[in-house]
Amino acid sequence: MAERYRLAFTLGTVAGVRIRLHLSFALLILLAAYYWGPAIGHGWAGALFGIAVTVAVFALVVIHELAHSWAARRLGISVAEIELSPLGGIAKMDLTSSQPRQEFLVALAGPVASLVSAVPFAALVSLLVARGKLQTLSQALYLLGTPSWVGLLLNLLAGSVLLALFNLLPAFPLDGGRILRGLLSPRLGRADATLWTAYTGQLVATAMAGVALFYSNLAAALMAALVFLSSRQERQLIELSGTLGPRRVREVLTTDAPTLQADDPLSVALERLRRGQVPPYAVVAEGAYVGLLRLNDITSAFETYDATIPVREIARTDLPVLAPEDDLATVHQRMLLSGSHCLAVLKDSQFLGTVTMEQLKAIHTLEIAARRRQQTDRLLQRKTTGGDHGTQ
Repeated sequence: MAERYRLAFTLGTVAGVRIRLHLSFALLILLAAYYWGPAIGHGWAGALFGIAVTVAVFALVVIHELAHSWAARRLGISVAEIELSPLGGIAKMDLTSSQPRQEFLVALAGPVASLVSAVPFAALVSLLVARGKLQTLSQALYLLGTPSWVGLLLNLLAGSVLLALFNLLPAFPLDGGRILRGLLSPRLGRADATLWTAYTGQLVATAMAGVALFYSNLAAALMAALVFLSSRQERQLIELSGTLGPRRVREVLTTDAPTLQADDPLSVALERLRRGQVPPYAVVAEGAYVGLLRLNDITSAFETYDATIPVREIARTDLPVLAPEDDLATVHQRMLLSGSHCLAVLKDSQFLGTVTMEQLKAIHTLEIAARRRQQTDRLLQRKTTGGDHGTQ
């Protein structure tokens, strides 16, 4: 039940893949209606056209992401869901243990699907050209910004092609970044391939920002900033995963994590919260794990339900769980994919404890400090050795 508190709702399921829409998409719909309607003087007809174009283009995004999901599942990679937001779509899957060839094929599937989607629109546009109803490029550009069925057709053609070409840029989080990493990984290894791709992405983003500022295009500048930050984040993530190394969950799990019994009412969780016992709380029934109750789950439930509702009804049951032998790099990836900074550790369905993102970051910080200390010790040793040798 707690799933409804997330800022996205389920549109439906296609071929076993759940498609979710972020609530901020409503803002994009309003902006599209305003731009195509009052902003350029087309009134209500223009506003409805803007909504139709936005929905149609996002249908192309769904096709793009479903192609990723189809390729991933064909290669044995699990897909959690597809989430749509004003920035586009993302198929949530775990590629950390995938082979370079698999990542390459999964990433390439999206742009290929977008280009294939463009074929029927291109055929219809070619038919208009052949019949003389579309004669010049300037006419096409004019119709592209005019509410009409030809304008819709041209927008869908342009959307399909641009979706493919933009995603082929060699930068994270775009498909081109995954493709480049898939090509580099066999020679450099995944870690170094990620670093090279991240640096390439930052260069691409810098060039994008320069062009955007030259043409005073705020939307393109914001997109360039997103690409730059995503590339930097990918580099930081691979560095973090590298420092986590071969450590296992059993080495770091918190065994005294607070728990609630499944039949406890919400009031028990509220009382613990007031007394300073920080969530998340693991919800258990006779030792068996039921779900995880986080702070936002508690506050949302408190705003919606009576305090007598059992915590089993509001616990998050859709989050991934960990095993004691899982490595911490995998744990980190699961946290990112699920959006949860705390995951439960189970053995034979019995709750053992939790691991948090804060723990992983602390391990990363300590490892970096240890490496710097080792470098300092080596330098001091070299200076000492050199000084002793000079004295002799």
